[in-house]
Amino acid sequence: MIRVAIDVSEAKSLLAGCSGGGERLHAVVDWTRQWVRRGLEALLRVELTVLLEREQGSTAAPNWRNGYRTRTLSLAGLGPLALRIPRDRQGHYRSEPLPFRKRRTVEVEELAAEMFLGGLSTRDVCRVLERHFGERFDSKEISRMVAATSAELDAWRARDLSATAYRFLFLDGANFQVRRGRTVERLPFLCVVGARTSDGGMEVLAIEVGDREQKALWAELFQSLARRGLDMGAVELGIMDGLPGLEAAFRAAFPNAHTQRCQVHAKRNALRRVGKAARDEFRRTLDAVFYAATDAHARRAFRAFQERWSATDPSAVAIIERDLDSLLRFYRWEPGYWHSLRTTNPIERVNKEFKRRTKAMKITGGELTTYRLLAYVALTMNLVWRSYALSTPRHFYTLKAA
Repeated sequence: MIRVAIDVSEAKSLLAGCSGGGERLHAVVDWTRQWVRRGLEALLRVELTVLLEREQGSTAAPNWRNGYRTRTLSLAGLGPLALRIPRDRQGHYRSEPLPFRKRRTVEVEELAAEMFLGGLSTRDVCRVLERHFGERFDSKEISRMVAATSAELDAWRARDLSATAYRFLFLDGANFQVRRGRTVERLPFLCVVGARTSDGGMEVLAIEVGDREQKALWAELFQSLARRGLDMGAVELGIMDGLPGLEAAFRAAFPNAHTQRCQVHAKRNALRRVGKAARDEFRRTLDAVFYAATDAHARRAFRAFQERWSATDPSAVAIIERDLDSLLRFYRWEPGYWHSLRTTNPIERVNKEFKRRTKAMKITGGELTTYRLLAYVALTMNLVWRSYALSTPRHFYTLKAA
């Protein structure tokens, strides 16, 4: 049992010497820090006493106290403490409560890792830690802290998916500057967001970073999902844009599923081929196709759209005509899902968070650091989404619907 005794006269003197509220609180915190230091030092002395009593008579050469050494230990919430660590003559004593050969507790390292993963650059993390803990840190130390506290993120990326069936998959990619050795490469990042069959809830299922040809990278990602237990036969629809090789890799991995092209990306591609003066009218006539009440109404609207624009902007019309079936495939499912299945907007919400998080740094670091960074953002998005379903698309959208 540990007893803490507070000297009332000392406390009264402390409070009497503090004039303002802020100064009083600062003095109390400093007083608390000193009491924690004294308590730790007393515990260490007792610990050494127990060791010496246990060794007495059990060794050939007697062991005894041998002064003190100083050590600084940073505690979350209290900052750095300068401790006097007792020593024994034979060097047998090692404190159990204190972290071995570390200047800070694991809570400080977790704080540094969360600041980095949450949006600060390594330079900003170093500056904040130095301000509050009085220690100088460098980017390599922050990277080591992130690695040391990222076991949960690594486990999340490899988690088992066999317990849940997913009806819809949203697929998209982006690029990041990743450091590899002494060079920096622009590598593709791929992401898969799934909608659960049971309740329509959304979650990020997988992320992948690589430098291989795009189709091979997507194929490897789908194989990884299968190894993790994803029910490939339960997937009914994959919503995607026109990334190279994506649709072919998806069809090979999910033979029972269909594909839906993102209407936002298709509209943007078509509008690039239309003169500025005609873009508003082009957009309105195309919206009549995308927002039709039924598939039949949409196809009639497309014929009118085709008659209006084929003569003046044939290349823009060809983009819509080429993928028309895939652009209108969402009509096969329940009307409550139509608004969400038209576009890749749910996954654009994730991409926006990825880009916001990496905006503070031109280079995301090494490949492992990039994985952990993106996994942290994805895990955060899963927590945000746990109360929402695909039928409430306002919680997922970042782009204006087509």
